[in-house]
Amino acid sequence: MDTTETDHDIPAGKQVSAFGKRVFFLNPQPVILEVASILADAEFEVYTTRDHAQLARYLRKDPDCLTFVNIDAGDNEGVWRTWIKSIRDDAATNHAAFGVVTTLDDEDKRSAYLMNLGVECGFIIVKLGAARTAEILLRTLEANEARGRRRYVRAMCPPDAAEFNCHMDEVVLGGTIRDLSSVGLSASFAGGISVKTGTRLKDMQLIMRGIRVIVTGVVIGNHDTAGVGTIVIIMFEPASLNDDKRNKLRAFIRKTLQATMDHQLSLA
Repeated sequence: MDTTETDHDIPAGKQVSAFGKRVFFLNPQPVILEVASILADAEFEVYTTRDHAQLARYLRKDPDCLTFVNIDAGDNEGVWRTWIKSIRDDAATNHAAFGVVTTLDDEDKRSAYLMNLGVECGFIIVKLGAARTAEILLRTLEANEARGRRRYVRAMCPPDAAEFNCHMDEVVLGGTIRDLSSVGLSASFAGGISVKTGTRLKDMQLIMRGIRVIVTGVVIGNHDTAGVGTIVIIMFEPASLNDDKRNKLRAFIRKTLQATMDHQLSLA
């Protein structure tokens, strides 16, 4: 499912990733967990982790990430300066970008991270509260082009994690959701059925690990994939969505992405 903007939406001469950047919060404070949810609702790809060794190894595979480090975690704040520097000094990971989140407005620490280590994503005081912290982080992510050209985050759905059914021509059809965003999905109909472009699927029920959402979808295309069959691309009619439905979709997407990332980190 292609939910990216066209190249015409990008300023001339500016190279921006089509897929955006993954955002990590290392050892997040409780308020940051709330903030992370706000950022995910704004269609940023957000993850949390409490294992800095795993994250360092993962960044060797995917260095183009933004990591916000809670420097209040543990008994020795210097550990985080050393950790960030070690990643900076590694040729495989020196493209990784960092920010700091802390409850303490310490000028010496601010200088150490901003001036000495040169963290790109700021020194953010979370005692300002979730709403204000989220506002600061939203601006920071936009400035660092974390969204890229992609407008909506999507999740690849594991087998048996998400399915759908709908009525068409007085027949109930169903199938498996392959990937999902808050504006649409790609799916395989049971029996390899191919549905014509432009077909309107009214009262389409999405079932995602017990969560049910009913939308109206419109088929915007399909293609055949070797070993899979026909993949149908469906966009949701905006009028069929409300805040509750969007929240359910985004919650499932974020939970699915986090589970996938947890597995990738465990293998790093």
